[in-house]
Amino acid sequence: MLSLLSCTKTIYTHEQVIDRYKTKQDVTKTFGIPTEKRMEDNYEEWLYRYDKYDSFTEHSVKEYHNTQTTIVTDFNKYNRYLKFTFDLQGNVTRCDYTGVDFTVKGKDKGATIALVISGTALVVGIVLLATRSTVSNWYSF
Repeated sequence: MLSLLSCTKTIYTHEQVIDRYKTKQDVTKTFGIPTEKRMEDNYEEWLYRYDKYDSFTEHSVKEYHNTQTTIVTDFNKYNRYLKFTFDLQGNVTRCDYTGVDFTVKGKDKGATIALVISGTALVVGIVLLATRSTVSNWYSF
């Protein structure tokens, strides 16, 4: 049972992942076409809509599948989204998000091994105490 509860560690934080995207090309390569675009005189914003999985087994979110981008004057309200702001040269100047987390996690083998060893030691200790208690009660008769 303890091996099923393996430990994880953070490899990259959400902010570290988001900071990788420096240009429109970087964003498009990873996220594809945005759900909505908003244009101003000196900047452009792209919004990516995300939906929560319907399954009880999944606790993350997935990107809403777009087939085309809608040009808007004001973004629609979504519970989960990722929004990039670009300057006129196409460089990312800002990133806003709500309800999404791009943290990259991996298994922490050391912590998992320590957890298994601790659990095993605990079970062995309880068994020894129970056995000792039963044997001493048996000799008292």
